[in-house]
Amino acid sequence: ARSGGASDADDERDDDDDNDELAPLNLGMIAAYYYIRYTTIELFNLSLRERTKLRGLLQIVAEASEFDDMPVRRGEERQLRALAHHLPLKIDDARFADPHVKCVVLLQAHFSRVPLGADLARDQERVVTHAHRLLQALVDVVSSNGWLAPALAAMELSQMVTQAVWNTDPWLRQLPHFDGDAALLARCAERNIDSVYDLLDMDDAERRALLQLAPRAYADVARACNAFPNVDVQFDVLGGDDDDDDDDDD
Repeated sequence: ARSGGASDADDERDDDDDNDELAPLNLGMIAAYYYIRYTTIELFNLSLRERTKLRGLLQIVAEASEFDDMPVRRGEERQLRALAHHLPLKIDDARFADPHVKCVVLLQAHFSRVPLGADLARDQERVVTHAHRLLQALVDVVSSNGWLAPALAAMELSQMVTQAVWNTDPWLRQLPHFDGDAALLARCAERNIDSVYDLLDMDDAERRALLQLAPRAYADVARACNAFPNVDVQFDVLGGDDDDDDDDDD
């Protein structure tokens, strides 16, 4: 038979076990919410800094564990090297047999809208699909640290992935029939037509003369422009005038 003292000690341990609680950490919740691997969320946490810029974010996303098994087929290393030579962001000392380097190349090709062969196009589709979730998680990690600049850069990179354009490209390149038509983009630039809203503000006859598109193509542009969101934001800074007055009094 057990002594009363031993029984009391066991009861105390049982009570302590009942009081123990497991709570998820912020990074764990982000990883679970976006269905990304714990090694990826750890990579984000260790790699991101307050001064990380868009190029660094692109490289961090490409290093995600979700791309560890990205295949590099026989002969693709040479294709990727040739493709990277014509892309805006150069990759120094790149090992093109590395699946993560391949992801950087495919994302840049996506922004540049470079035509690819069937295999690379299929791989690119996979990279872009994963990139959406990864960037959303990355924004949450950056925001948790209170870093504004990399958060804005990450959201800009997310839009680049969605629209398949570089952040330096003309806005009108997002519209159908504008991509690859340098003459059309040049005509718009000469008239200072830089955005969808500039096009919408034009008279229809003037707009048709500027675009010089076939009726069906013109209808495609009209549908895209009419579906474009128009968000108007108004705000007030609470206590802003009072703060300024206080500063002047000092």
